[in-house]
Amino acid sequence: MSYPLTDYDKKQIAKLPADIAALAQKYPCEIVNVVEAWDDKPFPSDYIPQYIETYIDAGDEPSLRVLEGSLTDYIPAKSLDDIKTIQVIIDGKFAYIEIESRVIIDHIGGVVFPAIATNPVELMQILTKE
Repeated sequence: MSYPLTDYDKKQIAKLPADIAALAQKYPCEIVNVVEAWDDKPFPSDYIPQYIETYIDAGDEPSLRVLEGSLTDYIPAKSLDDIKTIQVIIDGKFAYIEIESRVIIDHIGGVVFPAIATNPVELMQILTKE
């Protein structure tokens, strides 16, 4: 998937540390998200999120989506060894970004992750939906 960087994106990326900015050549979408989250503060202690999404390798659809403690979408990774990027969005904010096994952003802070409420029938429906 191609992600064209705008002049504005390039100016913002140039403000990042050089080793992180250099990743924009290979991972432009992820680095634009890093720019967006760079100055964010970690979530406070005991923060209970309403919405969590996880994206693997900048996919168009989340690999995992949890809404108010319920698993609503899940796409299993084909191979954990081949994952290049992981991005976690919590309540609309990029909370965690990892590129090539290197943590670039970790604003998870005091988030209390829910015990995901699902049952086998719901899980099968999620896994088999088209």
